[in-house]
Amino acid sequence: MGIFRNFFRKIKLGFTRRNENSLPYVSNEKKYGNLGEDVFFNCIKKALPDCQIKRNIIIDSDEGNAEIDCLLLYQNKLFAIEIKRWKGYISEQNGEILQRKVDKWTEEIHAKRHKSPFKQLGRAIYLLRIQNSSRAWINSVIFFEDVSAVNIDSCNVWFNKMGDLIQYIKLNGKESNYREAFSLFKKAVSADYLYSSSFEKSLHCIILDESINFKTDLGIVNRNNIMKIKIIHHWSYDGLYITLKDNSNIILKSENLKIKVRDNGLINEYALSKLDYIALGER
Repeated sequence: MGIFRNFFRKIKLGFTRRNENSLPYVSNEKKYGNLGEDVFFNCIKKALPDCQIKRNIIIDSDEGNAEIDCLLLYQNKLFAIEIKRWKGYISEQNGEILQRKVDKWTEEIHAKRHKSPFKQLGRAIYLLRIQNSSRAWINSVIFFEDVSAVNIDSCNVWFNKMGDLIQYIKLNGKESNYREAFSLFKKAVSADYLYSSSFEKSLHCIILDESINFKTDLGIVNRNNIMKIKIIHHWSYDGLYITLKDNSNIILKSENLKIKVRDNGLINEYALSKLDYIALGER
């Protein structure tokens, strides 16, 4: 009887796992933008090996929520960089961005208006400084990737060529007291990253600390130890391949573990049965 009971329990568990919540859908435009961010960061690291970089800074404060694509510390200068991977011709009109693209098949011109990334980034910088009670100056930069041409007459700082951006970081930008700049950089919270190969869904969020605690033969491993988790799915359980920050590995088994995350001020829950990969952001 025990064998049959265990068999049916696993069958039931498998169906339960199949019906758990999955990550929200990611548009093709967002996927394209995420790929552009990966290219951008690889170029920056190669060109400025001495700088310190954090990706996808999450700001969650009483005054509002925001995200900054890149926070970069170079010597005693801080740069917040927003990456916009918009194809076509970019211009600024009435405080908005107008994007025009030529259809390669029909040669029709398609126009789309975007909210100002300069205002978006300015608000995020304000919230980041308020959240951390910092006086350090943060230089605001928009980087347009893959555009055909940019026509912006305002005094906002932007680039569409990596070489020009690198020179600006090296030679320009307002300086801060190094201790204040370094303190703000260290306090800034990089997002955790969840990925599901089903429709290539992904999410930048903050995993609540209590969700990342695992009992092992070596003791408890948690956010302080873990760098990333690869998840291999079976019908009634998941294999967790955990890479620690010292590059050692631990393999665990979990039937239907769930994690809680904070995303844009809201708390959501996702089962590991619906995830394939987790990367923990830098704290």
